[in-house]
Amino acid sequence: MVNPFTQKPEPYRFKGGDASDYEVFIGKAGTWCTRHRASGKTIQSVQTASFDMFNIANLGVNILNLGVGIYNAVQLHKVKKKLEQNQDQIQSCAEKLDRNHEQVQVFSEKLDRNHEQIQTCFNSIQNALTVQHRTLELLVCNQCNLAQQMNILREEMRTGFQNVVEEVKDLEARRRREEFETRTFKLLKAYERFTYILPELLEADQLIERAEDLEAWLRTQLNRIDIGKPERLPLMVALAFSVRAKADAFEAKGGDYTSFATKDIGLLINQLRDEARAFCEGRSLYTLGVEMPEILYQYAFLNRSLCKGYEFQKKVKQVDSEFLFSEEELNWDDGMQELRKLFQPHIEHIEFLGGNQDIKLNTLADYDWYIRFANQDRLTFNVHSRPSIKLSDILRNIGHPEPHTGGIGKTTLNTLMSFALPERVNKISHIIQTEFKLENSPKLLVASN
Repeated sequence: MVNPFTQKPEPYRFKGGDASDYEVFIGKAGTWCTRHRASGKTIQSVQTASFDMFNIANLGVNILNLGVGIYNAVQLHKVKKKLEQNQDQIQSCAEKLDRNHEQVQVFSEKLDRNHEQIQTCFNSIQNALTVQHRTLELLVCNQCNLAQQMNILREEMRTGFQNVVEEVKDLEARRRREEFETRTFKLLKAYERFTYILPELLEADQLIERAEDLEAWLRTQLNRIDIGKPERLPLMVALAFSVRAKADAFEAKGGDYTSFATKDIGLLINQLRDEARAFCEGRSLYTLGVEMPEILYQYAFLNRSLCKGYEFQKKVKQVDSEFLFSEEELNWDDGMQELRKLFQPHIEHIEFLGGNQDIKLNTLADYDWYIRFANQDRLTFNVHSRPSIKLSDILRNIGHPEPHTGGIGKTTLNTLMSFALPERVNKISHIIQTEFKLENSPKLLVASN
């Protein structure tokens, strides 16, 4: 399979002539660019890849469903044990014995089905953690810039990590990934063993110890990285995993331990929201929506799953309580999907607008847009003072890393202009505020005009 991120593409001959008249190179945005040798004009050859959120969406669901499955298993074990005790007490009554025996059989079958569901969740969560191991390794290494790192991760996720796009040569990054992988693996195995030996409280104690060991290590790692940096995401995901495991162990022990479970999840939700705010603060729409939308999406989904698990932990106290995510809950509209589409690979027959191209301001609607874009005084602005604007100025406003060499299809210009307006930026900021229930909306980066 040809990988568009490591395989150099053919030059896009946007000025005609031969391929030898052009030079293909990697720009600062981490994408291939074509430069016309004679004129020096440059455009992007391959834009940032589209991204598939399927694996990411599975992440939060599997962590949460794993906990729910174990909760049900604990309750079923308790009922089965009680029925078995009843069976010993009613040996003298054959009819009651038969009825009780049937109930034992029913719950045994439910336990078997429950274990099958748990095993499916374990397999899925192992895949999800694999994503986080590789994410940490790529984001902390110094081999390439952030855009390239995200492109590599995106492509490897798309192929299910069957192929390694680029081997990490940074020894420290590899060491951190290996330690991260080892520690999460140990907890995963302790968690799996715990579910099959329920309701042995010794296993619950061992699971708590293993979860707290991982949690302590993760918090040490997080303390070394400034809040808001993207490389904190895999550590936060693993932290959610460890807290969820510990909560299920507390639930199995019962009594006052259940309050510890609820408290720990509540504290993690608050920490996750602070993390999401810090990640968004001061970042541009291009960074959040095009370069690394997966980061924000995972924070959003982890927040949803933990909140739903938190409510479940507090309210549901009956066996076989149905716990499902709706289709709407498995998707999050961050308000930037149209922005991402602007920077998909270009189709050759679509007219391309380069960053240095002038965009004429001809109509009253054009000037109305410019006044809002440039934050001009509507009463004093002279329409004759600005007959046009460079496309690069618009690209710079949304945070494009190479506004002079970047570009879009001509038919998408109005969409780009819309995203460059302050009110559109504020709208997306409010979407983030609502999703994470923040007191104030994060201040996103808007370039000065």
